[in-house]
Amino acid sequence: SVGGESAIALVDRATLSLCGQGFERTFGMFNTMGLDDGDVLILIMDYLKRKQLMGTMCTLEEEAGIQSQEEIEELKTLKDLVLKGKWEEAESFLQVVEPAAKEQHNQALFVLRKQMFMELLDEGEKRPELGELVQVLKGLEELCDKAEFKELCFFLTLTDIRQQPELKHWTATGGRYTAYDAMSGILTPLFSSSAGASAARLPEGPNRLEEVLSRGVWHQAQSIGAPEGFEGPLLRDATADDLAGWGRGGAAPADAPA
Repeated sequence: SVGGESAIALVDRATLSLCGQGFERTFGMFNTMGLDDGDVLILIMDYLKRKQLMGTMCTLEEEAGIQSQEEIEELKTLKDLVLKGKWEEAESFLQVVEPAAKEQHNQALFVLRKQMFMELLDEGEKRPELGELVQVLKGLEELCDKAEFKELCFFLTLTDIRQQPELKHWTATGGRYTAYDAMSGILTPLFSSSAGASAARLPEGPNRLEEVLSRGVWHQAQSIGAPEGFEGPLLRDATADDLAGWGRGGAAPADAPA
């Protein structure tokens, strides 16, 4: 939340501000087309995930009570532990599957410990001494191949792990979500339970939010009588009075395309 206002409330307020009075006139029609809050939130979460705004996405997911992906009941606890950085509790959870599936246990444990290691490297002035980091590395060596272990050792030489091109936009929150995604993929086949009832319907195809917004902007431009040659940024910059004026056949702003 920001200033006591929930993420959902912020989204609602921003949407009204962007769309102006035309949104209120057409919202009822959108609802009859099946565009409910859950659909909107899933599109937004999908967009945030693609843009690597994982902290924002996780906050929205938690406040909305809607999962951004299908999840089985047994793994919801693990997700909570990983996203909150409760490493010891997460390792204890993984011990449940070790007797029956040691290979999958070791794969998931490697992902978990690697994320913990990466976060230790990213603590700046609070970064642990080299000896402590080496001890953490020893706990990873037996879980990975030589190439993976060599890469982890190389990270010790970096003052900032983002010096690696593939980690340029790495964040602890985003790393935790990515780690859980990988662990979920490893562990899900071990459980027979189906996804929970609150699991979200994933958007079909790439860039779904942008596609929906583009179509909505075009429709809004047509419905309010925007000038010929209208482009999206003009709607973004227009005031509510401008929109109302166009809808009554009033003049468009001076810089409107001819």
